[in-house]
Amino acid sequence: MYEMSREILYVIVGIPILAILGYVMVVLLAVNPFGFLILGIFLLLVALAVDSLKSDGEPPARINCSECGAPNEPDRDQCKHCEVSLESAAD
Repeated sequence: MYEMSREILYVIVGIPILAILGYVMVVLLAVNPFGFLILGIFLLLVALAVDSLKSDGEPPARINCSECGAPNEPDRDQCKHCEVSLESAAD
């Protein structure tokens, strides 16, 4: 549901904003060099929008310590807080 609503937001809000910025950019490029700054901002916004569509939004997997409950990276053998073995928590 979250992914679908984010994509709808991009379509409803993002496309008109990018169209307006594109028009302003073309006009400013024709008039003065300030348009190159607008061009850079425009390309940055497009790159950020495309990058946010690629992300899956899920945090990396964690293993919680069975003794203290602290989150640890899955490649650790011992808890980073209490040094208890994480082998039993991974099973």
